[in-house]
Amino acid sequence: MRFAKIFVRFSIPVTMLLVVASAPARAQEPNESYYMTIFSAQADSRDPRRTHSFASFVKANGTGDSAKDYPIEVHTISWMPRSLDIVILRRHPEPGANLDLESSLRWAESRNCRVSMWGPYQISKELYDRAIKQEARLNSGLVLYKALDRRFRPGMASNCIHAVSDLDTDNGLLHSGQGRGEAASRQVARHLNRWIINPGQTHAWVASRLGLNDQSVNRPDLGQQSLLASR
Repeated sequence: MRFAKIFVRFSIPVTMLLVVASAPARAQEPNESYYMTIFSAQADSRDPRRTHSFASFVKANGTGDSAKDYPIEVHTISWMPRSLDIVILRRHPEPGANLDLESSLRWAESRNCRVSMWGPYQISKELYDRAIKQEARLNSGLVLYKALDRRFRPGMASNCIHAVSDLDTDNGLLHSGQGRGEAASRQVARHLNRWIINPGQTHAWVASRLGLNDQSVNRPDLGQQSLLASR
């Protein structure tokens, strides 16, 4: 009887050890990080019909020590008239089209525009989520395109600049004035800077994964001090 008690006493811990040893290793929780790159297209002539502002948003999701090895998901806000021909003084809003990054760069090339970029910056998840909602809204057909959109935004119509800047209307709308091309995109970067985790750091690997290393893209003065000062 005593032997039976000793056996029962020690068999329980041994059984527990066997169960623990045979249990599969717990899967590593995936990590997520988010990035934004703001672009401008502008011809040397400063013709407003040959200017454009757009932005790409990237989600990197995976396991491991380096985000640069994770799979990525890319969303772009690049709001244009459906015809792809910008008419500044068109009286009424017109149907729009939201281009992907590759199509935006092709449009710039077809108009002999130089392309500039700010970033890629790491951003908060909330701004990324707002970009996803804005992309869906533009693709829904509920929003029209209007180059001079002051009387129509943010609900009925928007130009390319405000399609990006209106991701953040918490403290009011960005009024870009006469800004076009590089000047306008720089304004957008400053408007959205509160969502940037570290304005002094850019992430070259994101640009590489977007295929930008194979593109002729200008990287102007990022104005990091201005971004930091306006936080």
